[in-house]
Amino acid sequence: MKVDEDESTVTVQAGVLQRDLLDYLANYSSRKAPQGYTLPAFSWFIDQTIGGAVATATHGSSLRHGSLSNQVTSIQAVLANGTVANFSPRLDKHLWRAMQVSVGRLGLITQLTLKIVPQQSVQRVEQDMTVAKFADQVKQVQDAYLQAKQTGSPSAIWTALHSLNETQCFWYVPTGDLWRVDYQRLEEQPDDAISNTTPEVTAMDGPDADIGTYSQQQQQPVSPQELMNGDARAYLSMSEAASVASSNFAPYDQYEVSIPLETAGDCLHMVLGEIDSKQLGEGFRTPGLIRFVSQDTGYLSPTSDGPRMFVNLEDYLSHTTGTVNTEFQTVIGLFHDKCNARMHWGKAGWPEHEPCYDGSKLLPKTWCHFGCAVQVNFDKLVAVPRCIVSQAGHGKEGIMACSEQSPGIQEAVVKTTERP
Repeated sequence: MKVDEDESTVTVQAGVLQRDLLDYLANYSSRKAPQGYTLPAFSWFIDQTIGGAVATATHGSSLRHGSLSNQVTSIQAVLANGTVANFSPRLDKHLWRAMQVSVGRLGLITQLTLKIVPQQSVQRVEQDMTVAKFADQVKQVQDAYLQAKQTGSPSAIWTALHSLNETQCFWYVPTGDLWRVDYQRLEEQPDDAISNTTPEVTAMDGPDADIGTYSQQQQQPVSPQELMNGDARAYLSMSEAASVASSNFAPYDQYEVSIPLETAGDCLHMVLGEIDSKQLGEGFRTPGLIRFVSQDTGYLSPTSDGPRMFVNLEDYLSHTTGTVNTEFQTVIGLFHDKCNARMHWGKAGWPEHEPCYDGSKLLPKTWCHFGCAVQVNFDKLVAVPRCIVSQAGHGKEGIMACSEQSPGIQEAVVKTTERP
């Protein structure tokens, strides 16, 4: 890991964990940044390699900085023929936008350079409310955003969205409770500021009793109030101990859907109505996590065409009971089928809800551009599943038309390794 303070960037090997990168930056104290540095926005689960996080558009909650993929300034990757290549907007803007969220299709990322910002004090405000009330708040932002879009004014759009910037929510599905947490960055550190410490509570916390996974069917998740004690860390992220505990606690599948902000409030109200009327909350054992992410430039980013509300939900019942968690899958289906939701590239749900990905339908504004970057610049080095290609729907003419945006990767190649 290497910090460049003049460029406000850090260069890091792809296999470094996000947690280790954040710790390194926090301890990098200098005249320019006495309190160290940090990433502009980072994810809740930070024990993921930074290369994998960028390749799948892993995100926190930021309507200003977007996902981690949107914070990268250059990428080095090994292609399928052994070529080591560098990618950046300067070398090839078209190819860069394809590489920002490559999902492993264009090569193996080995090194990245990301933007960094000086650490600063953050004010955190917590609110305990019903999820129905929060849906009303999202609906208000939705309507304001739709009006602002019509003006075409970036400042009007930001004014409409800013109340959800860096907002994170824990949603207790069976009880209808929600814990909303908002953050504001402070220019000056107050005298009573609390230094970052290891969180004493996380979203994985449960009842004090030692209850096994197989006994949880009749247990309700803890109430939101129980989670508000003792956490001095500013931005919520899973502690290392909690990460180890959750990985060994019980097998589970983590799903995440993203809904366009233009319909997010309406969608949330609809899903809540179905959960209440059909008692779908019985399929949930841990809180859902709701976040908001701005538009990204990467062609395959879930937010390539605008900001979205992300809802992260976990299924703890299917693997432990050996049967399909019908209530849980119904909720995921509602988001996916009724709300124009997109699945997260790095999480569960694809076989059930997207058995064969139709990029021209789900990413209509950017799918062809990604396809021509692969077709023209990588030729036959990347093997794309037949079902993806067959449903692209743009044909050779569409590919050739958009391929003119890119001069190729000749400039990007820095080293070639001969295969035996």
